[in-house]
Amino acid sequence: MFSTRLMSLTGLLIVSAIFLAACESDDAEVVPTPVFEPTAAPSGDASAATAISAVPDAPAEVAPTAVPEAPAAVAGDVTNGEALFGAQGCSACHSTGENRVVGPGLSGIGVRAETRVDGQSADEYLTTAIISPNDFLVPDFPGIMPGNFGSSMSETEISDLVAYLIALP
Repeated sequence: MFSTRLMSLTGLLIVSAIFLAACESDDAEVVPTPVFEPTAAPSGDASAATAISAVPDAPAEVAPTAVPEAPAAVAGDVTNGEALFGAQGCSACHSTGENRVVGPGLSGIGVRAETRVDGQSADEYLTTAIISPNDFLVPDFPGIMPGNFGSSMSETEISDLVAYLIALP
């Protein structure tokens, strides 16, 4: 019993030291959390669509660049997900930008998540990454993410957090 407590205390001290080192870095770039604001779908006015696609003097042989599709919308509350991102301590180890804190930066995670594990959608991958973070580790990152979010968060909260993560640019 003493050994278990000592190991738990040692682990807590290590995680605390990592957290403090990440928080005290003076050269860390502060990236603001993006605000999700849905836009209205374009109206069915055919003249507007024609006006947009008619570019004068555009070369006919130029093909559009392939852009990866954004993942399908997730049934979750993005605003609540953003609040949970801060309240659950996610922002202590993850930035919403590209920079690495302790864990990987989450900018564009919705698109990257679809390619992480064959056969898993972005929604499924991110849900698994929150509930069972050691099931798949991103290369070059240690498995230090807490594994208790599946028991400390409701399914609705996890869906909200996943919706927020997928909405990150």
